[in-house]
Amino acid sequence: MLDLNYPQHYAEVVRATDWKIDLPEAWADYFHESGVAPVNYCDQRQAQRRIVRTCGLLYFEKALPSFPRAFHPVGIFTRDFSKNACGILSPVELFPEEEVRLILPTFWLQLRVVRAYRHQAKCFEIGMRLLHRNSPSRDAFVVGGRFAEVEKG
Repeated sequence: MLDLNYPQHYAEVVRATDWKIDLPEAWADYFHESGVAPVNYCDQRQAQRRIVRTCGLLYFEKALPSFPRAFHPVGIFTRDFSKNACGILSPVELFPEEEVRLILPTFWLQLRVVRAYRHQAKCFEIGMRLLHRNSPSRDAFVVGGRFAEVEKG
């Protein structure tokens, strides 16, 4: 598989991923929000945030020694993006200093976790700092030195 159709492979992996996020009932309109995120008085962010709601795939690149991680993708929902950070909702808890790969429909990111907040059992709000933004490529799906194929069942 030298030539990869990135959007097609992304869609196949999304369909094959087990989506375990359990959004709170009060967030029924979660995917309808968009635009500039409101600024809080005590917010000391360096860049404006934009609300962007979509599905994504998360792979662990560098886990903490006491919390080994699997190589399969975790289905996440995006919350917001700025020029140097992003927020997501995850069904599993992530810990500060873990490094992850976030694969989205049109690009992929390498990020470091800086904060996590638990909303409920399978809904964690994760804040991450951008390490690198990448154009669509086969490298997005190389995990643990192996290409992440979609299991045909």
